[in-house]
Amino acid sequence: MSNQTKAYIAGIGMITPLGFNSAMTSASVGAGISSYEISDHYHNHAGEPITLSLAPDELFTNPFEIDEGDYYSVQYDRIIKLSILALREIFSQQSVERPVPLILAMAESQVGVVPVLSKLLIQNLLSQPDLLIAQNSVRPTYTGRAGGIEGLDLAFRYLYDADEDYVLVGGSDSHLSAARLNRLDEQRRLLAPGSADGFAPGEGGAFILLTRHPACALCRHGQIIALSPPGIANEPGHLFSDEPCKGEGLDKAFKKALKGYTGGAISTVYSSMNGEHYWAKEYGVAMIRNAPHFGDKVTVEHPADCYGDLGSASGSALIGLAAERLFRQTDAACLIYGSSDNGWRAATLMETVAYQSNTPPVPFRHPALDSDWPETESEAEWEHQIALSLCRSATPPRGERK
Repeated sequence: MSNQTKAYIAGIGMITPLGFNSAMTSASVGAGISSYEISDHYHNHAGEPITLSLAPDELFTNPFEIDEGDYYSVQYDRIIKLSILALREIFSQQSVERPVPLILAMAESQVGVVPVLSKLLIQNLLSQPDLLIAQNSVRPTYTGRAGGIEGLDLAFRYLYDADEDYVLVGGSDSHLSAARLNRLDEQRRLLAPGSADGFAPGEGGAFILLTRHPACALCRHGQIIALSPPGIANEPGHLFSDEPCKGEGLDKAFKKALKGYTGGAISTVYSSMNGEHYWAKEYGVAMIRNAPHFGDKVTVEHPADCYGDLGSASGSALIGLAAERLFRQTDAACLIYGSSDNGWRAATLMETVAYQSNTPPVPFRHPALDSDWPETESEAEWEHQIALSLCRSATPPRGERK
């Protein structure tokens, strides 16, 4: 157990190409299912179709009250709606009495690509009557994959310095932009036939609701989930730097995240690695330099292999998936980290805490599903039903990319 101040998970909301919610996504990743598809519309410089991982179109046809502003696009449409759906899942799990601050992870700036600005997204989130977000406490960060974990630093300040009961952290992103895909193609980073080193652009929305009160945390099987303050650092040899990558940034992030940890050997790491070779080197360096904290056999989970690169939604998606795992498994702790193209590195330690909740279980039904889906005694049982359904499906397992 780490002796640092804790933030407890009070809600998880996630929309990905693999699932309409956090439980479905977790079950799909656990079953090794892949949502990779060869695109009919986008091709690389060699004329080869690229591999994408996109959320089902049905998600975007539901009625939404959207202010399109002056610069609306397909990419904006998907980012906004993915955010709304993921946040609705959270607010269906937890009743809050007053508006909640939001730390919003956004995509990094890229040379030659008009950035996705937070203004239109925030405007639409605040206009949703069922999302209780504090209007003057939305803080965007433009740090990409690491953003959902890096944002924990500001979340802890809201919880313990500003005495907020709850705070939201997360992001939504989509690579479905011709300019963004063209830039990645120029960098030879897209997964396609004949590509030796590339990734599948994806999209998704993922948010975590945090609290400083153990009694307000999600409690399953007598366990709640605690996060320690993040370790944040910068890698001088980042993807666009002329300096070689020596893994110094991720090593520092690991060390800061693990400071004060006195528990058993950590056997699971959740990583933002997306299939590009670059990311494996820094991970190896960080693990070697922090070896005393880890067991002999460490499971490295990099779910981008299943749902593609979620961009700025990656960090919070990893937190959500790790929490779902700890609720089900016997692991007492795991490490989660995110690495961004421009050098941001962030890591956090997640641990289970024994807690006896006085709240009786109630039948659970996810609001995104129709009335034909049966009620269950808990989210855990509902997730089990989803996993059985997914395992019977014809969806190809991880590694079988179309």
